[in-house]
Amino acid sequence: MKMSMSARVALVTLGMAGALNASADMGGLAVGAKVGTTGFGVEAVTAISPMLNARGVVNLFNYNYDTTEDGIDYDAKLKLQSFGALLDFHPFKGSFRLSGGLLSNGNKANLKASCPTECEVGDLRISGSDARLTGQVDFKSAAPYLGLGFGNSFSGTGLYGIFDVGVLFQGKPKADLAAAGTATVTDENGDTRTNVNLATDPDVQTAIAEEEASLQDDIDSYKLYPVINLGIGYRFF
Repeated sequence: MKMSMSARVALVTLGMAGALNASADMGGLAVGAKVGTTGFGVEAVTAISPMLNARGVVNLFNYNYDTTEDGIDYDAKLKLQSFGALLDFHPFKGSFRLSGGLLSNGNKANLKASCPTECEVGDLRISGSDARLTGQVDFKSAAPYLGLGFGNSFSGTGLYGIFDVGVLFQGKPKADLAAAGTATVTDENGDTRTNVNLATDPDVQTAIAEEEASLQDDIDSYKLYPVINLGIGYRFF
């Protein structure tokens, strides 16, 4: 039976943690809160050895904004959602750390455009009171993380700072666009059709496919997501 990448990474992480914990039973619990490019986050940390901590993280944030793609004005909603497990290696047993792990990646952007006056979709002009375009940009569901930072909940006092800088390997994004509603459609020759069902009309679907391909070209390079987080934590025991 084939095993997913996330399952393989989880098994390797658990194996490493078990092996290290067998030689150094550290334990303890610390929690932290942070904010940054991954949204608002919380984390729980336990010590595996004097040089290695295990960290569980959850990040969430929603943001509404306006954007224009190929002449179409979209209302966009960015959804940041990620959670997973990291290992923090402290080579000097101090604050500095090297981090790696795997996050479940729910980051995505939802797009919506209304065309009561006119939207240019490919070579077509579309207008109608209920004419609308919707879309989504999403990424692979599992994303490895590599980074470095400062903050060791099991070194020094109970209160500690959190600083992370790294990269989330989210993979090539995927764009999807669709059209719905009834509209007046004018082609590049000036020929106009009324009461066109945007969801089923072949010419509209061809134009939507062209817009989707153009959007895909625009976002193909966003395979790496930069991570910068700042926060504060406290060790309970």
